This record gives sequence, structure tokens and C-alpha cells, in this order.
Amino acid sequence: MKLSIRTLTWLIISYVLTILALSTAMINTKVALNRAWVLHVRLDHLLHALLFIPWMVLLHWRWKEKRSVGFFMLALGVGFLLAGISEGAQYMLPYRSFNIFDLMANCVGLVLGGVISWKMMRLRMIGERQ
Repeated sequence: MKLSIRTLTWLIISYVLTILALSTAMINTKVALNRAWVLHVRLDHLLHALLFIPWMVLLHWRWKEKRSVGFFMLALGVGFLLAGISEGAQYMLPYRSFNIFDLMANCVGLVLGGVISWKMMRLRMIGERQ
């Protein structure tokens, strides 16, 4: 499936706005996410990590012609900034709380997304050589 650059740009903008909306929303669930566990990982930490995996993949799809380590590190750095802003915003809100472990889970998601996008880039480079 081939998406246009304009569509990918709107996906990235929508993704960032969704993260900011989720991090500032009043979310009340019947399930205490910080008490539920999946594979020895707290469910809320797993969800934080899963939320940040798409960042690197979306940037990889949008700027696939940028195959440099510098761009990869810049994307990762901006992702860490986004993760910090989303957790920092919660510190300022009386109905949310800042949690360093949530921030670490966000960063784990970024790194996993980075590994996925790096592998995608390597596979594309191998495919172009053949």
C-alpha cells in the first residue's frame, strides 16, 4: 500500500495530537491499568510503550529517502521530547500524575519503533541492491 506524502504528513500530525489529547484527558476506567499485568509487565506501561512505537515507523515512511544515522537520531530525539512533553503535561494537571516509569515505557516504545524502522530501512536497502 502506497500512501502519499500529504497523507503521511496528516497521519503524523494526527498521531501527535492524539498523544497530546490522551496525555491531558480525564480518563476514568473500570479497570485499574496500574494493577493489571500482561506477561509480567504492568498494563499501563505496556500501553505507553505501544503508543510510542508508531512514531519512528511513521517518520520512516514519511521520509524514507533520508537514510542517514543523523536523521534517525534526530527522529529519536524528537520522539523523546514528545514523550517528555506528554508526561510533563500530566505533572501540571491536577487530575493526572507524572510517573517516571511511564516516561521510561514511552522511551522503550520509541526504541522498539526505532528498531522496527531500522530493520525496514535495511530490508529496503537489501531489496534495492538485488
